[in-house]
Amino acid sequence: MAADGTFIAALQSAFAAQANPAQAAPMQAYMKSTLPFLGIAAPQRRRLTAEVAKAQPLQSESALADTMRALWRTARFRELRYAASELAGLRPHAALRSLALLPVFEEMIVSGAWWDHCDEISGNGISALLQRWPEQIKPVLRRWANGENMWLRRASFLCQRRLKGSFDAVLFYETILPSIGGPSLAGEFFIRKGLGWALRERAYAAPDEVRAFCAEYRDRLSTLTLREALRVIDKH
Repeated sequence: MAADGTFIAALQSAFAAQANPAQAAPMQAYMKSTLPFLGIAAPQRRRLTAEVAKAQPLQSESALADTMRALWRTARFRELRYAASELAGLRPHAALRSLALLPVFEEMIVSGAWWDHCDEISGNGISALLQRWPEQIKPVLRRWANGENMWLRRASFLCQRRLKGSFDAVLFYETILPSIGGPSLAGEFFIRKGLGWALRERAYAAPDEVRAFCAEYRDRLSTLTLREALRVIDKH
């Protein structure tokens, strides 16, 4: 099934009606975005997206994946790209989530190539797929962790940051290790910062584990990564 053009048009219309030019330029500057903003704050943007999805929900797994991809590719404003990445997480589409979303999310992370897209998609979209289809998603995360794309690497170790009972510690460290040993990417700020963030989130549940990991790999972890990773632990 092709993308739902009516849905996309309704979303574009709803967003255009709430555009705030006074906020658009500062938002674009803050995000260092080549794509302009409409000036819609995140809570309002999410509300508008949810309202359109509730009024005319997409009807099949393929329609969801195709519409997300089409909306992302044709977006003229960054808020519409945010909406594209969030459609699968909306309640009217819960039954439509499938593995067909994985290549869509991968395309978004690669072409979005910035922390806001990477972190939203990894923490919500990829995380949801991992919980439902772990056997299919884990090999993909290992591939991303060992690949050359910085944002896919970051997504591979940040996607579990909100997980609790289903957290896979073995997978977590498998996705972290390639980014502290690979000289081509290990020095990248967004890798170093992301590693620290991921380890810090893990430290809430397993402080001794994170402390031991940081001690073992101290010579290979940047000062930034160590500071972020141990921030929670050092408070106690």
